[in-house]
Amino acid sequence: YVADDLFSSFPRDLQTLSYSKTQNDPRIGERFSDPLSTTVIDQILVTVSPSIAESFVAYNLLDSQADLPRFLIPVFQEYVNAATAAPPVWSNTRASACEICERDWIPLTYHHLIPKQIHAKAIKRGWHEEWRLNSVAWLCRACHSFVHRIASNEELAKDYWSVDKLMEREDVVAWANWVAR
Repeated sequence: YVADDLFSSFPRDLQTLSYSKTQNDPRIGERFSDPLSTTVIDQILVTVSPSIAESFVAYNLLDSQADLPRFLIPVFQEYVNAATAAPPVWSNTRASACEICERDWIPLTYHHLIPKQIHAKAIKRGWHEEWRLNSVAWLCRACHSFVHRIASNEELAKDYWSVDKLMEREDVVAWANWVAR
């Protein structure tokens, strides 16, 4: 409850902060650099509802409401650092089980979520930013082949560029349930 209230009180640019936004707009990267400036911290703190400080005091997390800035500044900084962190080097994200069927006893393959043959087109048409192009999923051979049967490379790049997006398809979920039996 408190986390939801706190987050919803953030200025919109802070709520939607991301690595992508810092890459596309250097001013955002400068504004939310580590450490946060006193000006930015003050701009965030002024949006925080007094009820949040009251809740922290009621739950004995703070002695007084005046302690709220000292308590929240590290929280703000950690949130900004996490939100603006570069994505992992995709080759270092190896999973221990297939990301579709979740079988953990079978060899895995490296599936480019945005097929390499489509990278130039994806950039040119604005489907993806360059930093996202080498994202991968670790799939067993059966699931990897299935993914390439259900959609063309262009469709994969445009519509199914994450495991979550693939798993939104009923046929993928049905396949995963069947193959994992």
